[in-house]
Amino acid sequence: MEKEDKSKYLIKNLFILDNNSQSEHIESSNNSINFVVKQLDINSVTLENINISNNFTLFDKTYKNDDKQKIKHKYNKLIYFCYRKNIFPIKNRFNIGVSRDSGWGCMVRCGQMIMSHAIYKYLKSKKYSSENAIAETIKLFLDKPYTLSSTPSSLSHIASKNHFNNNNNTLMYPPFSIHIHCLLGQCYNKFAGEWFSDVNVCQNYRDINNILNIFPDLGIFSFINDLALTDVLDECFTMVDEKNDEYNINKIINYNNKKYKMKKSGIIFISVRLGISSVTEEYYSSLKKIFGCKECIGIIGGETNLAHYFIGYNDKGNLVYLDPHITRDAVNIVNDDTITNDYLVKDLHEISIGDMSTGLSVGFLFRTKNEFEDLIKFMEDYSKNKYPCFGFIKQKVEIDINKYENLFNDEDDF
Repeated sequence: MEKEDKSKYLIKNLFILDNNSQSEHIESSNNSINFVVKQLDINSVTLENINISNNFTLFDKTYKNDDKQKIKHKYNKLIYFCYRKNIFPIKNRFNIGVSRDSGWGCMVRCGQMIMSHAIYKYLKSKKYSSENAIAETIKLFLDKPYTLSSTPSSLSHIASKNHFNNNNNTLMYPPFSIHIHCLLGQCYNKFAGEWFSDVNVCQNYRDINNILNIFPDLGIFSFINDLALTDVLDECFTMVDEKNDEYNINKIINYNNKKYKMKKSGIIFISVRLGISSVTEEYYSSLKKIFGCKECIGIIGGETNLAHYFIGYNDKGNLVYLDPHITRDAVNIVNDDTITNDYLVKDLHEISIGDMSTGLSVGFLFRTKNEFEDLIKFMEDYSKNKYPCFGFIKQKVEIDINKYENLFNDEDDF
């Protein structure tokens, strides 16, 4: 499907007229739920019960066993997504409504974890408190659609632009919901009830933000194998004319004897395959080095048909991850600045790199000029490793995804 057709398709299907009055149930249920942050209802294994190795790296920070409180403080800033039941029905390939994603939606859920972490950090840079940043982020990923009165203010421009009327039965899907992934999936013959790959998920986030313009000052990129620097420069920076432009030298970057000033933050996904049937051992060290980048927001991948969100590693060399494979009830619309504790219930797991699937996607976020420069410095150094997991190129490259049909096939779907 062409880009223009995909845009029209998504906008056309973003709204739904619910003739079964489910919208009334969604609306009336808003007042019956007490959304809290401080009193967490942890009903599974908590962080204190996990045997953490002496050297435990969570993103770019390394902790020791007696740093559990510090780890927990960092860990509970992550937003956790898992399988959900009683979600608003999504039509599958046979036009039957699917109301749970257990068994097929785990990669979408892992994609929601890595994307929500990026959005949370992005909102924090906009002076949101931690609680408000978490709550506003979750509103974008809910499993039930908005009514007119429950639509977040951050999406009002989308609602008004697309004539979200006063009919109480008109609903709008949250932009980063599993519903939108399934809508876009139909563009490449994927439906609810079928596995999505990490490549599918990353490209969906790029398309969603581009089409709906959710965050006008945020660019989202999805690369295959290599990060192309000029693509990022073209989207997130403008070239400075020293003779005509007024600019603050502290906000300028220099590249190839040209000066640029930043206009957008950026989320970068790079999808790779690190072997045929298993991750090649030469990549083990360079895979762990990715977490040394301060701008890293994690890795999505997993085992065959089991997706995970990787957030670090321990001193045994195993990667540490969050696992979406539990099923909980869908959460109703969030109308205030606090959130349900469902999204803060998390367990830590570890896996040997040798047991991982070979297909994975790495994520990065930069919010400032300094973070961008740090990221580029990391990329330049990382690409000099003997076995880097991905490349770093300094020119625009057009990728025909059809050429990678055998590289990213259904065996990598989750």
